[in-house]
Amino acid sequence: MNLKRPFLASLLVLLGAGADACVLRIGYTSQNAPPYFIGADTIPATPGATVDLLNEMAAAAGCKTELVRLPTARLLLAVNAGQIDATALASPPAGLPSVVYPRSADGKPDPARGLQHSTVIIVRAADRAAAERDLSGFLRQRRVGVSHGVSFAGELRAAGLTVDDGAADARRNFDKLKRHRVDAVAISLNLPGDMDEVLAREHGKDLVRLEQLWSSHSLWLMVNKDYYGSHGAAVEEMWSWMGSKGRKRLPLLLKKYEALPPHGGSAARP
Repeated sequence: MNLKRPFLASLLVLLGAGADACVLRIGYTSQNAPPYFIGADTIPATPGATVDLLNEMAAAAGCKTELVRLPTARLLLAVNAGQIDATALASPPAGLPSVVYPRSADGKPDPARGLQHSTVIIVRAADRAAAERDLSGFLRQRRVGVSHGVSFAGELRAAGLTVDDGAADARRNFDKLKRHRVDAVAISLNLPGDMDEVLAREHGKDLVRLEQLWSSHSLWLMVNKDYYGSHGAAVEEMWSWMGSKGRKRLPLLLKKYEALPPHGGSAARP
């Protein structure tokens, strides 16, 4: 009797089960924000450059993805509650003990394992000169529009700015800016000029992006701590991939979406 064959068969079954067990249930914004996120609520065949990037990140760690769309403000809460396994946002959570993210040796968020991003400021063309002379002073005397639930709104408030986060997406904020309901719009982008073409196409010379950045930061994969406990090696690989290969892949994916037929919405990241 050959005892090796049943053993090998059982081993293959176990290995196959282990491979299938790594499924990352990842949530992302329900806002329509091309080219990063396409469509609202549903998940189209071409979901957006950031979603493609997250799928590639998981695949590089040997995991499959299950995509879930949620309002931006609910993403971290859902990770903390274990309703989803992960999401990608710019600001480390406060008061959410079940959310983990990559940290450096000093315990701070590790920029080497996140995607680089910049917060850019959009103003009316008539206000450009005043904003360029003294950006901080200009913004502290005015209302700054951001999309509801964005993770960097707290950073703006901490700097003493009056933040209006009532708009569902960047397009509505641009409309508010043109109607003088806000005086500037803040958006987080992979590269500062990512949405210049769309801004020019939809608003002509009425609205302009300032060359001076408000801030530079990183976008991290935020993970539920129980998921990390079960798939720590895979998560560590995802974090490293985001900070190395992910930084190079996202600009290429953005170019892919630029070549596709235009979608509705505005090219702005929550």
